[in-house]
Amino acid sequence: MSRLLNTNVETYKAIARDAHGKMQKYIASGRKPKSDGSEGWIISVDPERNSLKQAFVTIVFASIWLTAFLHLKIVRKNGAQKAKKHDRDFSYKEGLEILGCTEEAILDAVERLRKCRKELVHEKAFHDRGEIKIAENEADNAYWLIVAIEKYFATASNPPIPD
Repeated sequence: MSRLLNTNVETYKAIARDAHGKMQKYIASGRKPKSDGSEGWIISVDPERNSLKQAFVTIVFASIWLTAFLHLKIVRKNGAQKAKKHDRDFSYKEGLEILGCTEEAILDAVERLRKCRKELVHEKAFHDRGEIKIAENEADNAYWLIVAIEKYFATASNPPIPD
């Protein structure tokens, strides 16, 4: 008989979801229609950088969720030894491929998240890679990925583990 695994995976997802929602509210509150009625917006500066902070939280907790989700699913499918190897040796993309994910949009988005998270968490600002990232767009990708992966696998994040 399987037993349920105590895990924080759903909490990580909730933190990412809540931060993403707050980010969207901060963006919306700083955007007003032009007063002359013409097309476009007046964007106000947020000196506290609230949407940026919430974007960072979304990205980091989506990554934490993904790590936990992959671990749980790989343990369930391939056992604890394979999961331990994944924790050390495989990327997010390789973890999804182990689980049979072939959806290119998901695999591309997970690679984008990996690069973004690495640069954010292990800041290497002095290494110019010739690209500018907008944190809020990266947060949208990160949150989309949670939804897309759960839909792809159509399971709860907290699966029973084998005996």
